[in-house]
Amino acid sequence: MKDRLNGMRVFAQVVEAKSFSAAADRLGMSKSLASRHVSALERALSVKLLNRSTRKLSLTEAGALFYEHCARIVQEAALAEERLTRTQTEPAGLVRVTAVPAFALRHVLPALSDFYRQYPKVRVSLSCSNRALDLGDERFDLGIRVSFEPAANLVARKLAANRSVLCAAPAYLEQRGTPRRIEDLRAHECVQFAPLAGKGVWTLRRDRRNYSVPVSGAFETDEMDVVREAVLAGLGIGILPLYMVADALRQGQLVPVLRQFHFVPESAIYLVYLPNRTLSSRVRALIDFLVQRFGPVPPWEVGR
Repeated sequence: MKDRLNGMRVFAQVVEAKSFSAAADRLGMSKSLASRHVSALERALSVKLLNRSTRKLSLTEAGALFYEHCARIVQEAALAEERLTRTQTEPAGLVRVTAVPAFALRHVLPALSDFYRQYPKVRVSLSCSNRALDLGDERFDLGIRVSFEPAANLVARKLAANRSVLCAAPAYLEQRGTPRRIEDLRAHECVQFAPLAGKGVWTLRRDRRNYSVPVSGAFETDEMDVVREAVLAGLGIGILPLYMVADALRQGQLVPVLRQFHFVPESAIYLVYLPNRTLSSRVRALIDFLVQRFGPVPPWEVGR
């Protein structure tokens, strides 16, 4: 039975990694040994699970059916072992995390000192990227993503809503005036973030009704941190996540405008991880810590 379970574990890793070599690396064994495990499993089951070629691996119909059950069984076995060891040892080891830079710099890094005090044996490797990196291919334990809807192939736990605010520097408003109606934005310099408003139209919501207004401006960027700096520099009005500008608003460096309107669609901040990977105690510790740290009301929402 132990050999059968080992074969199932290797088979599940091969499917998820899409190659014997990558699966062997993750499992700390040779490629040939991984191949032997899967071959032995096929012989024991008297069925072919994988179509092998020099260029590609693919599941047979039987393999696809078996994988659904196999992954669940392997996960349950690993979970049972993890729960047993967790009662005997405190969380320890490395957690590999990928996160968007803007959120990581302003909120994850300041939180880590408290996390380390609670879990001194855990280490965190933080990779910052605005791209949605593949957790499996890049071997990340956890991702922190700002998105409208998390990917369907990932388990997602919502950390917080990602509300945005229209704002401008005091110097800009002194020079150009403060917009009182949404239509007033047509006459203003608007700092545009291409990924969200590529057609030069902002859609805002008030009292459950959406309003679309064409906007223009001399400056456009594809990096949200650059939007923030441009608005601080007085280049125009911008739409920015509250988690990025809460301090600047409190300190008077930025001024909210048209506060009754909210940018739509509204995104959220999620913790994401692979569904077929058993979470270690160290990963669970970090997830629970971040959820407690940023919920139910995140610090940037306090005092709004």
